[in-house]
Amino acid sequence: MSVEGIDVAEFSGNIDWEKVKSQGIYFAFARVNDGIAHPDKLFTNYWPAIKKAGIIRGAYFFFRPTKDINQQVRFFAQGLEIEPGDLPPVIDIEPASSWDELNLTQRLDHVAESLNAVETATGYKPIIYTAPNFWQEKLGNTKRFADYDLWIAHFDTDTPTIPGGWELHTFHQYRENQTGFPGISGDVDRNRFNGALDRLQALSVPAVPLLEGRIGPKVKKLQQALKKVAQDSSHPEFDPGSPDGIFGQGTKKAVIAYQQANSLTANGIVAPEDKLAIA
Repeated sequence: MSVEGIDVAEFSGNIDWEKVKSQGIYFAFARVNDGIAHPDKLFTNYWPAIKKAGIIRGAYFFFRPTKDINQQVRFFAQGLEIEPGDLPPVIDIEPASSWDELNLTQRLDHVAESLNAVETATGYKPIIYTAPNFWQEKLGNTKRFADYDLWIAHFDTDTPTIPGGWELHTFHQYRENQTGFPGISGDVDRNRFNGALDRLQALSVPAVPLLEGRIGPKVKKLQQALKKVAQDSSHPEFDPGSPDGIFGQGTKKAVIAYQQANSLTANGIVAPEDKLAIA
């Protein structure tokens, strides 16, 4: 059985996700942002709707190699609530004129920095999306990242070219900008998962602890819970400051204070099952 999926962005327009699912679509990736200047206008509509329709969902951002990497990742993660059963996050690494402003060493180092930043922010090792010609020409066909799952863009073929030392691909984008797909008013890209449905389900993520460096809605909920406990008790040291969704030093200090006051292991790490994390 072919495990079919799609990827969408604002150019896809209005989507009837139930109708999409009825066409045999099992997974969908949605774009969160393009660099630091462009949030996808429809992501906040797509993200909950994909899950509600029973489609396995994932999120990606278009990487701009000369823009501030931490800002791009913060932009990506701050509004993205990855939940158990979702797919790992994706970095879209593909042609852009700004790659020519960097030498090969800088390009590879910027890719490595972005991958590490996404894993720190989300707790999940990201998937790399790229195309074979781009990887060979702009990234020197490097094997440096071959331990990451690969989503390869190679159109109009069932046997994509696999660059960079990867032995196999995880996802294959085999068609771009298809129009007229049932339930989708705009364009959509078509994809296949390289395996059976149970293997796709096994690729989905578990819950992860909250700790320094994490970014996202779960962190913001934790900060709000700490602030409420601080307000309801005689422990102002529990207050992490403004709830911004970024687990920094202030949040870590507040978590440790809470843990010490409640005779817990004072390590600044909040387990997924902790009442603060699920408040």
